[in-house]
Amino acid sequence: MMNAQPRRLPIDLVIRRSFLFAWESRAVLLTPLIIYIGVTALMDLAVSQVFGSDNPTAAFVFLVATQVFGAAFAVGIHRFVLLAEAPAGIRFFRWDANFVQYVIVALLLLVMSASVLVMAAGMTGGDPAAPPTAANGVAALFSLFVLIFAAPAFSRLFLALPSAALGDRVGARRIWQATEGNGFRLLLASLAVILPFVFVDALLFIQAVKAGGAAKIVAVELIRAVAAVQMVVWSIMLSLSYDVLVRGGGPPRG
Repeated sequence: MMNAQPRRLPIDLVIRRSFLFAWESRAVLLTPLIIYIGVTALMDLAVSQVFGSDNPTAAFVFLVATQVFGAAFAVGIHRFVLLAEAPAGIRFFRWDANFVQYVIVALLLLVMSASVLVMAAGMTGGDPAAPPTAANGVAALFSLFVLIFAAPAFSRLFLALPSAALGDRVGARRIWQATEGNGFRLLLASLAVILPFVFVDALLFIQAVKAGGAAKIVAVELIRAVAAVQMVVWSIMLSLSYDVLVRGGGPPRG
């Protein structure tokens, strides 16, 4: 049942439950997580063999392939969290109409966010080496305000992802109304579940740059694993937030 009135997202509870749900559900999530990490590693190897390891085309093909496979994984996570669907192994990954809808929504959000970033960069003149001027300072300040406004707005629109995964006929307008007053709350929840993984990834990246041979390969694979776990926890956070704000469920149990 959809919630008629906007609610306030319980940030601390959603953040805690995002991590705890992932841990408590490790028996279900571990196998598809290992499959995801293994398949993306094989994709990286195959693309590198075909195009070469330093080829920009290889990087683009690998990025597209991993995003598509990641979308199938994310749809499975959303449906597990909100519908308790837990098919075993590779069947956890969804390749149905909900997957197609999820990819379309993700692409739209990507295009919109990229457009905002390009616009904000254009306001600053796009040349960081140029000498500072009063006009550039005003433009940079204005672009900062644009980003401050855009980030909470996109945090609200990201709830269209679990909606697509479930096949809910909600629509962007309904999601926008249901998340009123929760833009910064959703942004803080996203940052809280993402930044710890980004910090670990940064440390591993530094190690990968310094290391060589087998140590570098291990560091790169660990970066891939950490990023995969990050996607799991973030997808759970979106699912819980969608349940509370749009579906009128929750708040999730503490």
